[in-house]
Amino acid sequence: MTTIKNVAIVGATGLIGRPIVNGLLASKLFNVTVLTRDGSKQRGLPEDITIKQVDYDSLESLEAALKGQDALVSAMSFEAIHVQKNLVEAAAKAGVKRMIPSEYGNDLLNPKLAAFPIYQPKIAIRERCEELTKEFPSFSWTTIHNASFLGPDWTLDFIVDMKNRKADIKDGGDVLFCATTYDDIAQAVIGIFTHPQETANRPVRISSVNTTQNELVAIAKELGATDGWNLTYSSTEDLESEALRRWAEGDHSEEVIAMFINRAFIGKGWGGYFPVRDNDLLGIKGLERDELKAIVKLAMDRS
Repeated sequence: MTTIKNVAIVGATGLIGRPIVNGLLASKLFNVTVLTRDGSKQRGLPEDITIKQVDYDSLESLEAALKGQDALVSAMSFEAIHVQKNLVEAAAKAGVKRMIPSEYGNDLLNPKLAAFPIYQPKIAIRERCEELTKEFPSFSWTTIHNASFLGPDWTLDFIVDMKNRKADIKDGGDVLFCATTYDDIAQAVIGIFTHPQETANRPVRISSVNTTQNELVAIAKELGATDGWNLTYSSTEDLESEALRRWAEGDHSEEVIAMFINRAFIGKGWGGYFPVRDNDLLGIKGLERDELKAIVKLAMDRS
């Protein structure tokens, strides 16, 4: 039976990585090692972790750092996904039993999304993981699909800007999608490592809450934001067409990337809503409506 005790993480100080580190430590089930290019940037992390400085361009450096690790979690940012190529190779060669690559977000096994150019780097990493399980039978992988991120910060602003009372309502605003807090993503990591057999070589699909843009606006109005809203309306099908055109013309801007993402998690049938989820297996309780309201309230009141 596979047992996971020693866990290495990259991207430990980011929005996804820090809650994962905190969750792993709080569980008291794991020894945590942070891999970093620059050790000086890891200040502020808890003292009961090990920090190893590595060269992401060197397979030898990464393999040496991963020796003795049972699992590797990547919380690398969207811009750094390609850096995982060497990590995957080194993890398999070092004897790592489970890797969680940075594929957070929408369900990239949905064939519609697999054609989007912005997701190709993530898909390539996962496909390499799949190949390595054949070459190294003790190696395995799990990806975490959480659809939208949810917090009183830019993640909620991306859906509905609560502080400035504005939103671009997509496809009428009643399309149901999954949204997940950083803490529940961290719990998914713990659940994967405590259920290695059940989660091997597949994605897990999770959600803190299922909601819509219109529901989020309605909650804000319940909390006192009754007027002053600037609401525009768009079609995710139109956004997809424009994004593909502009991408083909060489426009890879954040605006174009946002168009793809909105199509991905709000477009009905595009992978932003999971009718079957792994919450129970992974120990994710999810949010009650009052807890969702509390997040909305924090987003409204932040400075």
